[in-house]
Amino acid sequence: MKKFERKIRKISFRLTEAEFVRLAHRAAAADLPVHQLARDLTLMKVKRLVVKRERRHDPVLIKQLYAIGVNLNQLTKNAHIFKRVSPKVEDLCFQIEALMDEALGEEERK
Repeated sequence: MKKFERKIRKISFRLTEAEFVRLAHRAAAADLPVHQLARDLTLMKVKRLVVKRERRHDPVLIKQLYAIGVNLNQLTKNAHIFKRVSPKVEDLCFQIEALMDEALGEEERK
């Protein structure tokens, strides 16, 4: 970026009170205004930036598990009404186990 290039873009975000206090303490320690520290952190002008990643869930896997759960719920309801367990329950348990193995296998590869 050129030294005197005009800043025309604006980005804003919200913080909890606790987040703002932590940022303000860091800014005070660095003898910077809070907005300048936030800008420097964003533009990676600092030596260390920690990024937290959240685990994302596969929507296809979630949909499959939901469908199996619906079937299992129906079979359980029928088992209570008719006092017998459907042979489909074992098949659903195998499907659940296979999906869990697939999901755990993907996690281990990451």
